[in-house]
Amino acid sequence: MTRREKSQPITPARFDAAMAPASKQPRIIWTLAAIGARIGASTDFVRSTLAGAPGSPVKRMGGRYYAIEDELIAFMRGDVARDAEKGNAS
Repeated sequence: MTRREKSQPITPARFDAAMAPASKQPRIIWTLAAIGARIGASTDFVRSTLAGAPGSPVKRMGGRYYAIEDELIAFMRGDVARDAEKGNAS
């Protein structure tokens, strides 16, 4: 960083860049209740509907349900479906 860069006022973008973590670790959400709380749904919905949906990020391991938060949010936004459609259209 040069002396001139140090004297410039902070902008929202520069602040965000300075505060961003060096590397983002994926967050694993365990239990149906925690997954439901993250997306604003009931445990029954997560178990009976979301976990069985094609391409669902909700998985089971040792009888426990879990999801990677970024994948869960992308799935709920429909990003997964849009990515698949783009792949089929090419």
